[in-house]
Amino acid sequence: MAIEELRNESGHGPTVIRNDDHSGLEVKRYLRRRVRRVIRDTLLVIIAVVLSAIIVISAYFAISAAFVAHEVKAAAATVTSLQGADITADDASGKLKTTSDELRKHADAAYIHTSNPIWAMAGKLPGYGGDVEAIRTSVDVLHQVADDALPLIIDAVSDVDVSRITIADGSVSVPGIRQAAPKLAKANGIIADANGKLQSIDGVTLGALQRQLKPAQEKFVTLAETSDTLSRGVQLLPSMLGLDDPNTTRTYLVLAQNNAEVRTTGGIAGAFGLVTVKGGKVEMHDFISTSEFGSFDQPVVPLQPDEHDIFGDGLGEFMQDTNFTPDFSRTGQIAKAMWEAKRGGTIDGVISMDPVFLQRVLSVAGPVTVDGGNGMSVTLDGSNTAQFLLNEVYFALPNNTDTFFGHAAKASFDKILHSSSANPTELVKQVISSAKGGHLYVWSAREDEQKLLDGTLVGGTLVTKESGGYMGAKAPRQVIGVYYNDAMASKMDWYLNRSVEDKLVQTYPNGRERHEITIRMKNTLSAGDVAGLPDYIIGNLENGAVKGNIQFVNYLYVPAGGAVPEYAAGPNGDKGDDYAIHDGLTVVAKQVSLAPGESYEIKATVYTAPGSMNGRTVVRQTPLAR
Repeated sequence: MAIEELRNESGHGPTVIRNDDHSGLEVKRYLRRRVRRVIRDTLLVIIAVVLSAIIVISAYFAISAAFVAHEVKAAAATVTSLQGADITADDASGKLKTTSDELRKHADAAYIHTSNPIWAMAGKLPGYGGDVEAIRTSVDVLHQVADDALPLIIDAVSDVDVSRITIADGSVSVPGIRQAAPKLAKANGIIADANGKLQSIDGVTLGALQRQLKPAQEKFVTLAETSDTLSRGVQLLPSMLGLDDPNTTRTYLVLAQNNAEVRTTGGIAGAFGLVTVKGGKVEMHDFISTSEFGSFDQPVVPLQPDEHDIFGDGLGEFMQDTNFTPDFSRTGQIAKAMWEAKRGGTIDGVISMDPVFLQRVLSVAGPVTVDGGNGMSVTLDGSNTAQFLLNEVYFALPNNTDTFFGHAAKASFDKILHSSSANPTELVKQVISSAKGGHLYVWSAREDEQKLLDGTLVGGTLVTKESGGYMGAKAPRQVIGVYYNDAMASKMDWYLNRSVEDKLVQTYPNGRERHEITIRMKNTLSAGDVAGLPDYIIGNLENGAVKGNIQFVNYLYVPAGGAVPEYAAGPNGDKGDDYAIHDGLTVVAKQVSLAPGESYEIKATVYTAPGSMNGRTVVRQTPLAR
C-alpha cells in the first residue's frame, strides 16, 4: 500500500490515503507521528497556560505581599499608639474605639489577602514556606485582637469609666465593674490565645522578617501582661471590697513598711493595724507598733528548710521580719498566723504599703496633720511624707517614732477614705504606679482570690519553675531578683544609694540568655554628719560595724532553670557568703558593710533557662525609698 497526500490547488485540501498492495505499516507509522504531534502541541499549550498562570499568580502574590506589608505597617503604627492609650483619661472608651477602628481596618484588609488559597499554597513551598506562614500567623493574630478582643475591652472601659469611681465617707464605689469583668476575662482569653500563636512561630529564614518578628513577640507579651493584669484586677476588686457579698465583713491586716530599715519587699513592718470592709464600706482601725505587738519564742508556722537556712527563725518569730523573704505571699501567710495567734479573730488578707505609697496618694487626697505628742504636730503631704517618716522623724521625735509611724499611717488612710474631693482618676494612677514600684502589696487568704494575685506585681510572688508558662507564651517569665535585708536593726538604709544594671550580652539558639548584672551600692552619708545621728538611726553595731556604717545582706536570685557561673563582690572579687536554693531558685547572699562615702559593687554573670523569651527577662528589686 502506498500513501499519497493529494491537496487541492491551494495546497490546503484534505489528505487522501490511497491503498495499494503495500502493507499497512506505513499507515501505522503515520498515525503515530500524527498522535505525537498532537500530544506535543497539547503539552505546549498546557505549559504555556501553566507558565502564564504562574506568572499571573506570582504577579498577584507580589502585589498582594506588597499590599499586606503596607497594611501591616499601618496596623503596627496604630498598635504603637494603642499601647500609649490611657484608660483613665477623659472619654477613654471613645478614643480607644477610634484607634481600634483604625487597627481593624488595616488588620482586616491584610487578613483578606493572607487567608486566601494562594497564600495557603505559598506556605507549603519549600524554602520560604515558613516565612509565608509566619506572615499569615502574624496577620491572623492582628485580626484576632482587632476584631474579637478590642471591642470587648472598649465596652468594658466604657462600663467602668474611672471618672465615676468615688471614695467618700469611707465607702468605695466602682460603678459598672461587674458588667466589665466577664468582658475583660473573655478578651484576655482571646489575647492569650493570640499570644500563644505568635510566640509559637518558627521556621523563619528571612533575616528581615526575623528582625521584625522578635520585637513584635516581645511587645505582644507586654500587651498580654497588661490585659491579664486588668482582667484580674476587675475580677478581684469587687470580691475584696465585699461588693459581691454585702452581708459579710472582711478583715485585712495592714503592714506599714519602714524602708529606713530595709527588707526585701521594702522595709520592716514598723506599725500594723486592721481595716474592715463590708459592702464597699471601709473602716480603718488604730495601728499598733511592733514593740506593742511582741514576738514569739519559736516560729509561729513551720518554716521550710530553705527559708530557715537563708533567713533564720526570725522570719517566723517577729512581725517586723515577716518580709525577710521576697515572696510576699509567704509574708502574708506568716503575718496572718502571727496576728491570729496574738490577737485572735480571722484575717482575710494582708496589705502592705510604705511611705512612698502614702506620699503618692496624699498628693491627690491632700495633706494630713499628724499629732506627734508633746504639743508637736506634723503636716504630711505629697512632697515630704517619705523623707519625714523615713528619716526626719528620728531627729524630731527620737522617743516616739513607732507610735508616730502608726498615727501617720492611720491618718493617711482616713484622709483617703473620707476625701470626697480627691480626683478618683488621679488616685487610681497613683495606686497603679505604687504597685509597679513595689510600694504596695496584697495577699488574700482566699484561694480563688490569691490565684488572681499570683504572678502580678501587686501580688509580689516569686516566679519559679512551678509558675509555668506566662500569658499563653511557651516560655516562663524570667526574673532576676536583687534584694536587701538590714543586718543591724538600724534606720541607716535611708542613706543607702543602690542601683542595678542589667546588660544582655548574648542569646543562644535554644533561647538561653546571658546577662551581665552589676549591683552598685553607696553610703551617701558624709563623715561630718555621723556625730549628729540619733542612736535609733545608728542601730546595733555588730560584726565590726562602727557608727555611720550601713550593714546589710544583699541577695541575688537567679531565674528558674538558670545559673550564676560567675560572681565577684567588692574590689577583691570575693565570692558570695552563702549559696542556697529558695523554692527552686538559686540564691547568692553577701553581707556588706559600708563606711560613710564608701561604694561597693557586685558583678555577676546570670544565665536564664533554655526556651526563655528573648528580651523579656526583667529585674525585680527591693523598692527604692527615694
